[in-house]
Amino acid sequence: MEAFVWDQRFVTGLEKVDAQHRRLVDIVNLVGDILTAQHASEDDLQTIFRQLADYARFHFADEEKLMDAAGVDPRHSTRHKEHHAQFIAQVVQMWRARATMSNPAEVLHGFLASWLSFHILDEDQAMARQLAAIRAGTPADQAFAAERAATDNNVSALLSALHKLYHLMTLQNQELADANVGLEEKVAARTRELTAANERLAAEQKELATLLKKMEEAQNQILQSEKMAAIGQLAAGVAHEINNPIGFVNSNLGTLKNYVERLFGLVDSYDQCVVKNAVQSPQLAAAKREADLDFLREDVVALLGESRDGLDRVKKIVQDLKDFSHVDEAELQDADLNAGLDSTLNVVWNELKYKAEVVKEYGRLPPVRCIAGQINQVFMNLLINAAQAIDQHGTIIIRTATEGERVRIEVSDSGRGMPPEIRKRVFEPFFTTKPVGKGTGLGLSLSYDIVVKTHGGRFEVDSEPGKGSTFRIWLPVGGPQS
Repeated sequence: MEAFVWDQRFVTGLEKVDAQHRRLVDIVNLVGDILTAQHASEDDLQTIFRQLADYARFHFADEEKLMDAAGVDPRHSTRHKEHHAQFIAQVVQMWRARATMSNPAEVLHGFLASWLSFHILDEDQAMARQLAAIRAGTPADQAFAAERAATDNNVSALLSALHKLYHLMTLQNQELADANVGLEEKVAARTRELTAANERLAAEQKELATLLKKMEEAQNQILQSEKMAAIGQLAAGVAHEINNPIGFVNSNLGTLKNYVERLFGLVDSYDQCVVKNAVQSPQLAAAKREADLDFLREDVVALLGESRDGLDRVKKIVQDLKDFSHVDEAELQDADLNAGLDSTLNVVWNELKYKAEVVKEYGRLPPVRCIAGQINQVFMNLLINAAQAIDQHGTIIIRTATEGERVRIEVSDSGRGMPPEIRKRVFEPFFTTKPVGKGTGLGLSLSYDIVVKTHGGRFEVDSEPGKGSTFRIWLPVGGPQS
């Protein structure tokens, strides 16, 4: 529906200006079509505003060049240019505020209708008449004065256009009124329903947040318990291994003390004899026989050697514990996984030596980029689980090998094995077949996360009841990114 129809009263006689005016009338009528459809999509609005931007950019520049070239009186040209700037500013403002308008097309249509009436029928017509007068030889100030005294002959065209616009808007308002019958009641009822639903949702969310907080606290407690259990088990094994060498070191040192006292006694006797006679006496000879000086000289050396061996064992155990934990190495670095397995074996040996014979089938492994402390924790979980799966006495086999850009580590045991329904759940958090208080079900879950999520590896398990289990991991040599 065309709210504005182009006719001769819009013509200024300036070909380029009139062509651009025709384009503006088309844009206004396009907005009218959108209003008739009662729906202005974002794409529709973008099309309209893009066309308005083109109109303003070219039309205003052309008009201002014409006025400047002809030397139109500044009292007209300055005000004319100000209106151009105001138009651009208002269009930009409406574009930015379109989302907040209930009906942006209606606002835009009213604005453009007013601009059409004012700009085409008044200001541009006055500009055209002044340009014609100046080109005919009339001075610019006289052309401006004559224009101000002229009678406005364009009122009828403006009223005709506005009449059609108002008729269109009347039809729209009637259709909107018909469509909105009873809408307020429907909206109020729906609002009450939504309010009640939101209140229920808020209560459920609050309850869920409370439950999640409790679950998080419980999980943190379980994780802390798992850490403390591992630390306690580790400390017990280390203490046991340290007590043995310390025991015989203390015993040897006690014996050495007695030997030294006897030597001192011999020396004292010798000194007394030298003072008296300056020759060896039967008393000195008896003292030497009683002290068995030759034996002492040999045994002291042996005792000191054993003591040194014992201390070396203590140092080795402590070093293995340090190598196992890697407390100072929390970042990715190249590690010797065979050495890590040996360190872990020494740390958990107290758990294994009474349950199984450990067979090591190590292959040559390249340095693997990993967080060594975490990988050793995985080794510890696998070795302890293997020992616990053996009822009496069995075998634990540790195999390592290189497969392309990955290394493979296997821990096999000759224990009870697992049926399929248990095997497929072994990596689930909190799943355990151990009695209450004996396990949390987090060891293998944490190990899986370390291997797969942290290091980008793979973790598998093969097991059959009565045939033992094999846990197998693959780690990328170059680290998680590879």
